[in-house]
Parts: sequence; structure tokens; C-alpha cells
Amino acid sequence: MSETFADKVKALNLPLDQIIVIGSGILDQLGIRPASDIDLAASSDLMKKLSEESGDWLKKFDDNQRFYFVKDDGSAEVWDGWEFNGQVVGYGELLSQSVEYDDVRFVNLEFLSRWKKWRSREKDVQDVKLIDEWRANNE
Repeated sequence: MSETFADKVKALNLPLDQIIVIGSGILDQLGIRPASDIDLAASSDLMKKLSEESGDWLKKFDDNQRFYFVKDDGSAEVWDGWEFNGQVVGYGELLSQSVEYDDVRFVNLEFLSRWKKWRSREKDVQDVKLIDEWRANNE
């Protein structure tokens, strides 16, 4: 049996009750298209814990000086929330926009579709089409 996206998230050994998969992870989990990396939003407690530990997570800063963590092999990023429409949507708010598969929380397709429409890069436009097709056949 092949490894699911949830399995890859679990292999990071982060507390599952303090993370939500953001980005295209749900597309991979549902078989819509593969995702190349793991993007997570984390609780403030987990962000603090990662700040205090060295280990295999590297602290970085984005263009707006928001800090986040990158797994030393580049396979995953952990953020305190997700930027949407000029605002940071925090972990707590993302919880209400999430769904669980195999004990791992993911932002739901509705939220992801809205975010991708807002971003409107070519890859996002393509993903919205894939989401719409999947929803027409599965919901």
C-alpha cells in the first residue's frame, strides 16, 4: 500500500493535535494531485517549543519578517498561520476551516479553493479547476 500524505505528516513526529496541513496537502491526500512538500500551521505552543529547540527545524524569516520553521531537509515548513487577503489567519481560526483524514487535520477544500482564487497564480488557477472537478464527482 502506498504512503498517504497523512503518513508523511505523521512521520514528522509533531503533535497532531497542534498542527493543520495548509497548502496543497489535502489535494495529495484526496488523490487530486501530488504535493511536493508539507506546509503546516501550528499552535502557538508548538511554535514556542520549536523556537526553544534546535534539532532538525531551522528558524527562518519571510519578506514581512514573520518567522517560520523549515525542516533541515527542506521537506516541510511550519507557520503560525496562513496569509490570506493581506491578513494572517491563525491556527485557531484555521481549526474551524479544517477536516480530518487519518488523524491529521487539513484545511478544507472550500478554504483552499478561496485561498487559491485569491492568490491566482497559474498553478492556483489550475488547482481550482482540479478542486471543482473533484467536488463535482465526489460531493
